[in-house]
Amino acid sequence: MATPNLQFLKQGKRYNDHIYKDMQLDLEQNYTQGLELYKTREIKDLRPDYDLDAIKNSLFNLFTTMPGQKILNPEYGLNLMQYIFTALSESNARLMAQKILQGVRFYEPRVAILNISVNVNYDEEQYDVALRISVPSLNLENVTLNGVLKESGYYFV
Repeated sequence: MATPNLQFLKQGKRYNDHIYKDMQLDLEQNYTQGLELYKTREIKDLRPDYDLDAIKNSLFNLFTTMPGQKILNPEYGLNLMQYIFTALSESNARLMAQKILQGVRFYEPRVAILNISVNVNYDEEQYDVALRISVPSLNLENVTLNGVLKESGYYFV
């Protein structure tokens, strides 16, 4: 989980115009930007995600990690995959919504969940997840994150 630069937060300032920074989940490389005509691009580091995208990465990690996978934090994760291997049902959708609500409250304190809905999509054989959140530290009051949980895993759409 990315943490904010507390020195700048206490002063009410942002460091480099962002508060949160995390590596991009697809592990793209970031390159130096040179103005020279024949300069070759040099690998700088992994490409980062900032602020809301960093929080979205953290939520994705929480949703797709099973407890026991993180050695130093064996309780971390929601094990949403358990709902894939059972029949689609409204009761499983309610259980999943409760699990997501509890997990986000515990593991992602930067986010406040305003509303969560998990709907069964029988035609696509998946669960449609809609999270309406606020991120007070970023002054974001009403952000909707839509995702799906299906046989191949959890994805934001």
